[in-house]
Amino acid sequence: MRKIKTLLQSDYFILLLIATIYIIVVSVLALSRHYAFDTNTWDLGIYSQSLYSTLNHGKLLYYTAELTGNPSGSLFGIHFSPFLFLLVPIYAIFQNPATLLVLRPIVISIGLIPLYWIIQEQQINHRAVTFFLAAIYLVYPPITTPLSNFDVEVFLPALFLFAIYYMRKGKLVHSYIFVALALMVNEFVPLIVMAMSLYVFLLHRKEIINGIKTRKLTKNAIFAAALLLSALIVFNLASVVITSFNPDALNTKWEWGEFGTSPNEIVTNVLTNPLKTINVLLNNGQNKLLYLGALFGPLAFLSLLDPLTLIMTTPWLAASLLSVNPLYYEIGTQYPAFVSPFLFVSAVTGIKKLMDFSSRDVLRKIVFLMFISLILSTFLLPNDEYFSVTESDESTRVALNLIPANASVAAMPEVFPHLCNRLDGYPYFKEDVDYLLIDVYSWWYTVTLPQPAHTAPKWRDAKIGDDYGIMVNANGVLLYKKGYTGALESFEGVAFTYTSSNVKTATGSFVQDTVTIGNSTATTDVLLHTVDDSTPLFFETPQKVLPPGNYNITLVLKTSSTAP
Repeated sequence: MRKIKTLLQSDYFILLLIATIYIIVVSVLALSRHYAFDTNTWDLGIYSQSLYSTLNHGKLLYYTAELTGNPSGSLFGIHFSPFLFLLVPIYAIFQNPATLLVLRPIVISIGLIPLYWIIQEQQINHRAVTFFLAAIYLVYPPITTPLSNFDVEVFLPALFLFAIYYMRKGKLVHSYIFVALALMVNEFVPLIVMAMSLYVFLLHRKEIINGIKTRKLTKNAIFAAALLLSALIVFNLASVVITSFNPDALNTKWEWGEFGTSPNEIVTNVLTNPLKTINVLLNNGQNKLLYLGALFGPLAFLSLLDPLTLIMTTPWLAASLLSVNPLYYEIGTQYPAFVSPFLFVSAVTGIKKLMDFSSRDVLRKIVFLMFISLILSTFLLPNDEYFSVTESDESTRVALNLIPANASVAAMPEVFPHLCNRLDGYPYFKEDVDYLLIDVYSWWYTVTLPQPAHTAPKWRDAKIGDDYGIMVNANGVLLYKKGYTGALESFEGVAFTYTSSNVKTATGSFVQDTVTIGNSTATTDVLLHTVDDSTPLFFETPQKVLPPGNYNITLVLKTSSTAP
């Protein structure tokens, strides 16, 4: 009994409890959004289909979402992510995107282990503060968002936290193992590891320089050199692998505008054109400043007290702030994972420095400041619309149940994750598939798809042949089947009501008047058009796409005279 009591009171048990609550809450939220069709192809559907095709068809991380810009279909034609092979046996347990959505908070929670060790190493011997920092880590926006998506970069915070802890403890082989795993996650990671090599050198510069003077290589010098050499090898290997699968990938992948289309060209132009570099940094400066605030703010800017550790954030901060792609400097994406572990470690070091220079009462002030900063930082997050199950979602569910598992299908990007366990599934219009599933009221219906799928036709421009018959026409959801000539399996018409609040005036004006519709009478705003108005057109309704069908239009008008 005493052992059980001791276990329940241990730090590790409390951390496990915090992690369990986090995993359950985030998993429920993510799955709820997923089954309300609030996830999409980029990137949940892509990773799910890549793992499915590898498991079941022996195709190397094959996916269809970006075939227009990556003809090989292998994820290696876009990203160097051999780390994904470690996920294949996990995905095999339950081959469904839900597996990845649940895996994500589990992976984030694993980072609590090295974080706890780092806090203990800094001798912040205050249990309440330790658990507070653990909770902050789990809700820290750059780490925990986006809730309802999956990207392989989610593994980076935990991997780098383990690497930093073992590095500081002098267990360099252990540290290198985690660095090597991180290098397998994404082709950008080698640049971060190069910065890590510089960090190790600066951290142990006296020892390393003295060793060089005495012609003796210290273990830290060897470790720094090993990091640099490994980063260079993997960086070049990644370029070779990506171009072998997709020869044009690197020419379109690097989104840094006038700086160039290759890493060497970009770095050269950035360093040799300081005025242009400054100008690009200031471009969209407000959003970039908000981005930095969302990175540093939740940690009360304590990270700035440890500039040495922040060296490891410079590769991605420079790349993101100089990019022409606004997603690179947005919190609600996977990209902050490139810097978030280093920001958190430096914040812990900053707390320790304040404790050393001030009384222990400073901890209470730090906790309060971090709590307030975290609350304020939530206002910098993207405004995701509240999700709920709509009539359109129910109609989509009906349509999905009519599509056989072995059929080829093209569907909207938000529906694709529910159809990705097949080789012939596409999130864009494709001719000659067995089924087409469209939602004319989806945001994706009118937009250009993300690069490199941007050359695929927009859904609204799809030219569906007469050889397709409609099986479902309900609430804007249309299911077409090739060769189908039968009756509708499901029909639910659409209706739009326009009032003074959602029409645009032309030459008319709004006035108060009494309106009678049926048995109801009310005084409300109405549109008024007089003979003195310059044109007959006095209001416009918002443009709406209408599914195929016959429609009734009811217009309530009140005239002052029947004379022409």
